[in-house]
Amino acid sequence: MKDEECVPVKVALQLMDTSSLGMARQYPGFKETHQDLQYALQAIVNDHHQGFNSSIGAFHTIMRSITTSQAKARDLRESLIKAKEDLSTSKPEVKNMVDNSQKYDAMLQTLHSIEQLQLVPDKLEARISEKKFLGAVELLDEALTRIREPDMMEIGALSDLRAYLGSQESSLADILVEELHNHLYLKSLYCNDRWKAYSANKEGYASSMGGGRALHKFLDSNDSTQPVNAGTNKNPEADSLSYIRLCLEALHNLGHLPNAIATVNQRLPVELFKLVDKTNTEVDQRHPSSLTAGRTRGYNGKTMDLGLSENDVRVTTIHDLLYTLYSKFEAVMEGYRVIYDVVRGITKRGDTLQDAESWKHGFVEVWQLIQSEMRSLLHDYLTQSDSKNAHHAAPKGLHNAIINIVAGRGTRDMNKTIFKLSNTEVNATSDLKEDQEDLQQILKASVPGLVSESLRPAVASSDNNNTSDGAATGHKLLIEPSVFNIGLLLPPSLTFLNHIKEIVPAGSGIVLSTLPSFLDDFLVNVFYPSLDDTIRELFNQTTSDIDAFHEDSNWMSRSGKPIMKGTVAFLDLITAFCKMLDTIPPDQAFGQLTIDLLTSYYDKCYEWYKELVSRVETGNMKASARWSKEEPIRQAIENVWNLTEDASTAEHLKKETEVELAKQASQKLTQNDLISDRKVINSLCILCTSMRWLAGKVVQLRHVEEPENFSRNDGSGSGGRMRRRWTLIESVRSQHDANKPIYLPMTSDTVSAFDGVVKSFQELATTVLFTLHAEVRCKVIYHLDKCMVEGNYCLDNAVSTPDTNVLVLNTDLVWFDEDIASALPQRETRFVERGLGTLMSHILVANASTIKIINQDGVDRMQRNILVLQQNLKNIDVSADLGRAARFYALYGGGMDVLIANAKAGKLEFSYDELKVLVELYFSEAMSNRRESSSALQARRSLNENLLALSEIMWSI
Repeated sequence: MKDEECVPVKVALQLMDTSSLGMARQYPGFKETHQDLQYALQAIVNDHHQGFNSSIGAFHTIMRSITTSQAKARDLRESLIKAKEDLSTSKPEVKNMVDNSQKYDAMLQTLHSIEQLQLVPDKLEARISEKKFLGAVELLDEALTRIREPDMMEIGALSDLRAYLGSQESSLADILVEELHNHLYLKSLYCNDRWKAYSANKEGYASSMGGGRALHKFLDSNDSTQPVNAGTNKNPEADSLSYIRLCLEALHNLGHLPNAIATVNQRLPVELFKLVDKTNTEVDQRHPSSLTAGRTRGYNGKTMDLGLSENDVRVTTIHDLLYTLYSKFEAVMEGYRVIYDVVRGITKRGDTLQDAESWKHGFVEVWQLIQSEMRSLLHDYLTQSDSKNAHHAAPKGLHNAIINIVAGRGTRDMNKTIFKLSNTEVNATSDLKEDQEDLQQILKASVPGLVSESLRPAVASSDNNNTSDGAATGHKLLIEPSVFNIGLLLPPSLTFLNHIKEIVPAGSGIVLSTLPSFLDDFLVNVFYPSLDDTIRELFNQTTSDIDAFHEDSNWMSRSGKPIMKGTVAFLDLITAFCKMLDTIPPDQAFGQLTIDLLTSYYDKCYEWYKELVSRVETGNMKASARWSKEEPIRQAIENVWNLTEDASTAEHLKKETEVELAKQASQKLTQNDLISDRKVINSLCILCTSMRWLAGKVVQLRHVEEPENFSRNDGSGSGGRMRRRWTLIESVRSQHDANKPIYLPMTSDTVSAFDGVVKSFQELATTVLFTLHAEVRCKVIYHLDKCMVEGNYCLDNAVSTPDTNVLVLNTDLVWFDEDIASALPQRETRFVERGLGTLMSHILVANASTIKIINQDGVDRMQRNILVLQQNLKNIDVSADLGRAARFYALYGGGMDVLIANAKAGKLEFSYDELKVLVELYFSEAMSNRRESSSALQARRSLNENLLALSEIMWSI
């Protein structure tokens, strides 16, 4: 029965049907349910009868209200029909009222628009001063659109406002361009967090890679294909990269983006130059020139700086410049990357943007200009300039003009300016600089756009003769240029190139793998030729100095014995060259260049040796120099040099003495054959020590590498490109590790030539040493020979003084010993003076036959000669002994009987030939007596008898 389609009659009939199909059996339940419903309704009525009574009265009231409303609606309908009929009737006075009302409404709207337009300048300046350029552009665009409507164009009073708004459009575009440049080239203080200043406590400059590069965060969080919102009330400049995009979007909305891009491209060289110049000035102020100028060097001066030490203030200066400048370059490239992506995104929106692809060329251009600045910077600090002091001098034309006016030689050309405020050095006075900056800040804050960076007068001289330190970049040089600065310049340059790879966009037309190629070309085409020329020039100046072969005043700090000044300078040059090579890829040409320098220095030293040992008159070499090269004397000297302190010494010394005396017999020594100048002996000693010292130092540079580690020419002919291993350098360091040995990398083919030239230095040192050894022996041979040949030993009475030649010899030996002892090592000193006692003793005995006549007084004088020589020789060589010579002449005093008796007893240490000479000398005085012929004949017979007896005795032993 709850169904909506239920039929009550049908249900009643079914309840009354007692058949099997009926529902009579459910009738009692139906009655029970009906009764329950009755009770429920009765209970409801009992509870709510008052409400029912009230609702009945309200119902009647509502019905009356509805009836009244229906009547009023009928009356209103009739009134509207009547009004319609009245309005449809034509009335001219009403039409005029309608027209006037429309005019008044238009006038009110126009007045409201004028009021709003009059508020635009203040609103516009407020938004510009707050750097809310998107809102300013939107406001200006709406105002220009409204004021240029036809109805507004008829209002003459708006012409000034229209002109102002028109000018503000171009002014706003200029301001946006300036703001864009301020953040592109880091002029704003809000850009300071985009670059990192150099810190001496940190290696290099810190890239933003540590926590993720700020550029990448910006690119990931900004969709340039969607217009940017005006943003919140926070300072828009706080985020520099977002501010660059804001300026670009504002320029695009203003319709000046293509012109702005063209302006940015046009001003790029000037702005980049100003950025470099400003950085250069800041670094110069942080490192006053008084600290760097005091240590400048010149190739024509007495001192030559071959590289900077780690603690040198100039190292900090150049590192500060490079790392700071490269950090700013990196920030500039990031700004250009933002412009590239934003312009490309604007193009993808479907907006009409002319020359959108020109910005692709602009990104390539900024990279090319940075390359140019880097190349110029490297060139300035690696190569010398002849005009490095030009900026200190007044312009020549101006100077001459002032002199002519003062001297009255002519009238001044009134069209030619003598003095200009633009020539004032602004940075020279800090107060002036601060006042100027304060004024510019006030003007920028008060009237935005009034102070334009591009319109400010440049603080530079217009004189064409005024230069900037001779630098190709036009910037002041902070340290002296030198090829040895390459170790300071390359590390920051390569670090910068690696950082740039993360900034260059994929579609910019720049191939990342070719970024270091310009550096390769610079090194191959500029640096390497300059390096070769500079090293050779330094070599010539080092070795061609007038005191290059003189003793170095500071030799004690470098060597145990004095060495030549030129040798020290040459080794410093080679060491600095090898140290510098550690910062660039190995090249076989460098090894060959070093070998050429070593060979050239050997040739100079050999020429110096020949000059020292040559005769002034004829140019022929001195005897000692000839002996040191001629065989068999050189071999005999070499055998003595190779000796150790053993029993074989006497045999080799005897052999040397024999070959030298044989040479003396065939070619007599003269005074011109001796080196009598002490300076020459001292120079030879220093030359010998220098050659050994240099060879020992140079051989430590020997380092063999595999050929594939060297740069090589991959192409054929001169057009082949040099393969440079920039990415394979283990670690390019700004400073050479002081604890790491310095090497000269060479191939196995090159090292053989290197070993050969080192051996040449050793051989030259040996030749000089042999010359000194032969020289002292030549002095002994010459003076003793002269002493015995020219000396008078047939004396009428005893003489207490030794022979003059002996005294001269002793004097020469004394200063010779002093010179070599102070200039040569101990082993070399002992070698030079080794065997002098043996030589003297041998000469005094073997050359006794050169004495023509001798008597007992003459023998005593000879013994005195031997004693003087012995005493002097003891000061040189303690082991020297002339006892054999003394015993030889002592036999003279004993007479022939004692001599024959000792010979029979076998007590004599002399040979028959030596004793024969002594016997002949014994009878020489008697046989030379021409006054008494009988005595001479008797002496002759006694001589023959004693010689016969001596012969029989000596042959029988």
